Amino acid sequence: MESTEKIPNQNGEWYVVEIIEKCEPVERNEKQELRRVTTWGNYHLIKAKSPEEAYEKAVKLGKEAEYKFTNESKLEMEWIFVGIGDLIPIYEENIEDGAEIMWTDYGFISNRKTERFARSKKEILDNIKPKQKL
Repeated sequence: MESTEKIPNQNGEWYVVEIIEKCEPVERNEKQELRRVTTWGNYHLIKAKSPEEAYEKAVKLGKEAEYKFTNESKLEMEWIFVGIGDLIPIYEENIEDGAEIMWTDYGFISNRKTERFARSKKEILDNIKPKQKL
């Protein structure tokens, strides 16, 4: 892909981090570990000089995103930072349109299982939620 927009990454200072957060009522039974909670894994791009610094920045981002609100049913709810799900260094020297930033090694598996990873265009696009307006 041809692109003029590039983010240099020669020093390997970019990371993708998954921040795990949950949403549940403020008034809840903390002892009930099997209670259902809305859970999100949000991926962020982090610039840091080391994996440790990237991790600390991610934790700070996660904690800063916590907030309380009242839902449509007049129930006080809160988004809570759970922790970091993944921290992946970006090895590509220039981040640009089409650059590979993440990968998963699924191992030596059957062709049938491999074929199941690919989803239809409709299935993929139907899972994209519109950006929330604040």
